[in-house]
Parts: sequence; structure tokens; C-alpha cells
Amino acid sequence: MLREAGLSLVILVPVVRALGTLGVDTSTFMRQLGLDETTATDFDRFVPGSRVGRALRDVAARLGHRALGLTLARAMPVGSFGTFDDAVWTGGTLREAIARSSHFYALVTEGVELRLQERGGRVSVSMHAPHAARHGTVLTDLAVALNVLRAREATGNRLRLGAVTFRHRSDSAGLYDSFFGTTVAFSQPFDGVSFDASLLDLLVRTPDPVAAMRVEARAARMLAHLRSDDTFVNGVRAAVLRGVWARDVRLSRVARGLGVGTRTLQRELRARQRSLRELVDEVRRELSIQLLAREETTLTEVAYEVGFARLQAFYRAFARWTGTTPASFRATVRRGSQRPAT
Repeated sequence: MLREAGLSLVILVPVVRALGTLGVDTSTFMRQLGLDETTATDFDRFVPGSRVGRALRDVAARLGHRALGLTLARAMPVGSFGTFDDAVWTGGTLREAIARSSHFYALVTEGVELRLQERGGRVSVSMHAPHAARHGTVLTDLAVALNVLRAREATGNRLRLGAVTFRHRSDSAGLYDSFFGTTVAFSQPFDGVSFDASLLDLLVRTPDPVAAMRVEARAARMLAHLRSDDTFVNGVRAAVLRGVWARDVRLSRVARGLGVGTRTLQRELRARQRSLRELVDEVRRELSIQLLAREETTLTEVAYEVGFARLQAFYRAFARWTGTTPASFRATVRRGSQRPAT
């Protein structure tokens, strides 16, 4: 029997904190989810989505909130998700930030996918999930609302929505219209928003300059460790790292980052008996080792940072790179052992 799709505590703990600001007894709510003080600190843990959806529906009924997801979104400012907020909404363009957000949701909401589609000068960003992975109205509203709030804040409030749609019904359309700044349609085929495609090129400003400096320092350490006498390969690694953080390591993006054509990049790599896939693996391996060895990050955060949308895929890759699991590697480092040879 397949395990029910779940939600990571990376998402749930900030939601619980926001519920606390509304006067909800968070200890009781956590017990409804099957969590206690010990398990609530395991940010790599998942809770069945249907259980979370039912608990939030009950809270909404008790509080008399007709749009609890929107209220929770307002109560969760930038920083609520810790390093994830920094990683998703720091630098690049809105298009790149949406791609990073898509990876974030795939990693922490099992079965849920955030899709970006362009057509006829318009772009739609929508949540998709198989029926078994849908987690209820409150969480759906929260996910859409949070993405809109973060995008507006990151672009200096320049994001103007053309349409907002939800699968569910509502008798409180005015609350939604006011929140999103446009007429919201219900009982539609998907949950999401649409806007002019030109807005994808808006630059995303850094919400936390200190966090941005940490990211830059981490990149410098990693690239220094991988540096060779071949300046071209060093440049490819730097371009790959930028691609990993933008969630796009395709040949075309890496070549564009180097200012060369794809054929030139392929030819130069072949001449050195290297491949782009090999260099992507090197960068991801070194970055994951750094994060596990030097920083207090959860395994979910590490998987996200190195570009994986599923924890199990990260576990398999790390075992292939190092011969051990991420948890075992971290335990070895914390016992004071030497860093494994790279």
C-alpha cells in the first residue's frame, strides 16, 4: 500500500506559529497532527496531508474564518521559512525565483507541483496535484497567497495579476478579490494566477543582505576547493553553480552564462575529456558536503540548495558520490572526524 502524500514540517511549523498569532492552541493542534515537542523539531519529517487539511478545516470552522489560508499568509512574513525564503527569493529574475519556488514546493509538499506556462504573451503559475495529494482548501489558498505576497515583495510590488482561479467554491469572493487585487474565479480547472509574461523579467531584490553575503561566501569556498589550473573549467563550474541555484543546469543556460555558444561549450569540454553532467555532479557534491559539514541545515534544506526536488533522489546521489548517507556523513563530521576525500 502506498504511503499517503505528506507535508514537511518545514511548511507546517511556520503555519503553526501563524495559527498561534490568531489565538489557536498550538499544542492541541500539534497533537491533532500526531506531533509532540520532540517530533516537532524533526524538519525532515512529513505529516499526512489529509490529516493537516482536516485539522485546518476544523480551525477555520471554530474561528469563523471564511478565508483562513489568506489570513495565515499575511501572518507569515519573509523569513518564516528560514533559509528557504532566502534561497528562493534572493536575486535573479522573477522567472528564476518561480523556478526555485517550484523546487521548494516539490520538496516539502509531496505530490504537489508548481507549474509555469507561457502562451500568447501571458504566463500562468498553477498548483497541480493528483487527487490523493490535495491537502484541502486552507493549504491551497495559503500556497497561492504566499507565492503572490513573496513575489510582490521581491519585485517592489510591481507584480500585477491578470487572473486568479481556484478549484474550490467560495461564498466569500470579496475577501479573495481584495487580497489579490483582481476578480477571483472559483470552481475552475486549476489553482493559480496569471499575468503578463513580460513581468517574468522583473529583477528580484534581496530581502536579507546578510543572507546574500552568506550565499556568496559559501560559493567562494566551494569554487576555491574545486579550482584547477584550467580557467575554462573553473568558469564552467561557476556557471553551473549559478544554474544549480536558479534550478536550471541545461547546456544552453550554462553556455549563456559563459558567453559562448552551446557547440563551443561542448567542444571545449570534449577536448578536456569532461562532460557537463560530470561537472554538475562535482558542484552538487561539493556544495552538499559543505552544507552538511559546516552549517546547521536540515537534510531537506541541503537537498533544496543542491537542486533536488525529492529527498530520496538526493540520498541516492549523495551515496553515489561519497559511499555513505547524508546523515552518516554529518554524524561523522560532528564526531570530529576528518572530512572525506573529495
